[in-house]
Amino acid sequence: MIIRWSLHAQDRFCERALILGLNYGDIEYYIKEQKIKIKEKDNIKTIFNIDQFVLTAIKKETKDYIYVITLWEANEEEVKIWNMKKK
Repeated sequence: MIIRWSLHAQDRFCERALILGLNYGDIEYYIKEQKIKIKEKDNIKTIFNIDQFVLTAIKKETKDYIYVITLWEANEEEVKIWNMKKK
């Protein structure tokens, strides 16, 4: 499955990469893995963990590709969801 990034998501990724030391390969792997997938109106929210960081991605999905709309560090509610589901 091909992952495409919006310009906004690319900018957010670049910020996170500099601050947290992440790379595209790590994030794309966890976005494809989709351990926690929450359906919203037209989008899907994916919560994932890389090292000690919990991140959230908003994306759209088809059979052929995933389109990442935005990416950020998870808020407290999303971290609680991650901690509950990972057990």
